[in-house]
Amino acid sequence: MIDSYANGLLDDYAERFGFNLPAVQHLWETVAQGGGDMAMFDHPEFAGPGQWMRGGLIMITEPGNHVLKNRIDALCNELSRLYRERGDAAQPGHRRINAHARAWDTVAVERENWWPAELGEPAAVGEQNQLAYAYFDAARRLAIRRGKRVTLYDTGTHRITGVAQSQYEDASDVVFTSQIGEVALAELAQVPSNTETESAAPAGSSSSDILDALERLGELQRQGVLTEAEFAAKKQVLLARL
Repeated sequence: MIDSYANGLLDDYAERFGFNLPAVQHLWETVAQGGGDMAMFDHPEFAGPGQWMRGGLIMITEPGNHVLKNRIDALCNELSRLYRERGDAAQPGHRRINAHARAWDTVAVERENWWPAELGEPAAVGEQNQLAYAYFDAARRLAIRRGKRVTLYDTGTHRITGVAQSQYEDASDVVFTSQIGEVALAELAQVPSNTETESAAPAGSSSSDILDALERLGELQRQGVLTEAEFAAKKQVLLARL
């Protein structure tokens, strides 16, 4: 049974992930039956029957439909997070695995949080072909990591749910799925991250260099490239060097 609080969130998830509410309610019930760790679903919007395991396996009857598979996986992860945050998973009878375990391993695996800390917890994460991504719904930011370099993008009205293409030759060819369709990474506006701000005023910089970097940050904030919270966080990093 779905209570009013959960049902309100499910309505939001339906809009966010592009499924009808009955489909999301069906998936919520199967995630709950699996203790937040797995789901055995069967719904027309998910191309019929399929199964999902947190941190590991997802199978659908259209294995080549990577867009649908990524959307279902992202939604299942969000429903699992909601289920665990509500404390439902602690109820007797549910098999539990560690929140940071992979697949059905019972050994805890510490997740590498490679994105800027001020962004908080991502709504969707993934890794493919030497490229990792993390999407932050509240901040409307998409973090991309290639090697050791992390780049941030403004997603605007797009709410990222996954990668649309399973294979690509260059990062600029990556296409993501959102609630309003597909969006290419090349179409998103790049915004400076803390690492990029620090490179503009590296350790050992003079006071004038740091003040210049602060002025550039202020201009980015006035242009709307940086939010007030992002500006404040980056400002503190630079002020600590004075």
